[in-house]
Amino acid sequence: MKPYTNRYWNVTMFNSAFEIIGEIEAAGGEAYIVGGAVRDALIGRPIGDVDIATSLRPEEIQNIFEKVIPIGIEHGTVMVRYHSESYEVTTYRKEEGYEDFRHPDEVTFVGDIREDLARRDFTMNAMAMGKDQTIVDPFGGQQAIKDKVIQAVGHPKERFFEDPLRMIRAVRFASQLGFTVESKTEEAINEQAPLLKHIAIERIANEMIKLLAGQHFSQGFHVLCTTGMMEEFPLFQSQFDVKSHVPYVSLNSWPEAISYFVEKGIGENVKDWVKEWKLSNQIRHSAESIRMAYKEFQLTSSITPWLVYRLPRSLDQSFVRLIQAIHGEDHRWQVQLSEQANELAIENRKDLAFQAADLIQLFHDEKKGSWIEEYMTRIERTVVEGNIKNDYETIKEWVQQWNRPVNN
Repeated sequence: MKPYTNRYWNVTMFNSAFEIIGEIEAAGGEAYIVGGAVRDALIGRPIGDVDIATSLRPEEIQNIFEKVIPIGIEHGTVMVRYHSESYEVTTYRKEEGYEDFRHPDEVTFVGDIREDLARRDFTMNAMAMGKDQTIVDPFGGQQAIKDKVIQAVGHPKERFFEDPLRMIRAVRFASQLGFTVESKTEEAINEQAPLLKHIAIERIANEMIKLLAGQHFSQGFHVLCTTGMMEEFPLFQSQFDVKSHVPYVSLNSWPEAISYFVEKGIGENVKDWVKEWKLSNQIRHSAESIRMAYKEFQLTSSITPWLVYRLPRSLDQSFVRLIQAIHGEDHRWQVQLSEQANELAIENRKDLAFQAADLIQLFHDEKKGSWIEEYMTRIERTVVEGNIKNDYETIKEWVQQWNRPVNN
């Protein structure tokens, strides 16, 4: 085998991993970089985690390296800390029996990297790279990348029965890479989509948001619908239509995705989505903030200062993407939001020159009540909208002209 080279190749990104492999080989073992890191390097995508497979057992790896964490030692996996980076190192293995549709009932350590690669999901993920940069590719992963196809290793039905989540992973890769799903692999997905009911919704949600955020998301949506997978997802059953429900741009987070689908009539509200997909309260709060901002946007078809003021800055990009997902990609919304944010008179109520204590003092004869919040919101909005200067005397003089508060 010859070292792999292409115009994207940058071997330095694997230097530390190659050093780990060298240490393992010096101890009499064999080791390779495996999985997504090899795939992404060949495609030219940014490299994430770098995983290593080895012929040595976990206890032997522990004897070689100074810092080793036994994160899954019963399945042959340890975490090696090397040059302040973490690397999962797993013994070559084969797996049998998947009663829970996720974890193998039996794991057997083997001595051949090819046996280890045979248990993986797709051919493009079933490659290994040695420290001399040679590629072990027993299932045609390089050709699959060249042809831009996602193909299951071996028999697709067996791979998907082992872990039905792999079906969503196939579509997620189609969305991210723009690859097509190979015909036999797609046929197996179409037949086995109902197996997804055995998968925890949290796992599905993790893959789903990556799919929605993919550069080729419309392609992913198409596969979801044509294979019947969409029917297996909470709130999507029989409601999703490719022609009317596919967004114009990708949805990069659950808050913006939820906001988009609720606006399109899929699910009645944010709480339904959070409950059915078992999402966090933080996601719920963010989605509700984006929904509130979009309702404000609908009133004027513009991004107003009051809208921008109430929208948390961390959600600016999600809100713009929501508008673009519904109305089409248009950079003017980003420009408008940025301009409004930069011109805000105040960033929050604490910045007001006239506070609640001043209001109470001004109407000291009145009993405290809901009027305080009502009046402060009125002051706040008027200052934000630029209709009055944020100055104590100016606000005080203006408030004095109001009718006296009415307690509820």
